[in-house]
Amino acid sequence: MDNFIKEYINNIDEYTINKYAKINNINLTDKETKVIYLYIKNYWQIFYKGNPKDLFKELEEQISKENLDKIKKLYKKYKEKIT
Repeated sequence: MDNFIKEYINNIDEYTINKYAKINNINLTDKETKVIYLYIKNYWQIFYKGNPKDLFKELEEQISKENLDKIKKLYKKYKEKIT
């Protein structure tokens, strides 16, 4: 499973992130899309297997509260499915 996720992350782009966000009623700005992209690329393992509390804290300064709340809700939903 880890290799599958790693391969997916290696191939993800900002367009895919924005498209997925829109499907989930999250309207990201271009800046927010870039931030999410960088966090996914650099910290996916922490989001996947670690405790991303500090990362979410950092994101509070870079993403609107409304969008971050929706992102956290999605994260929690999918995290529960894999644990």
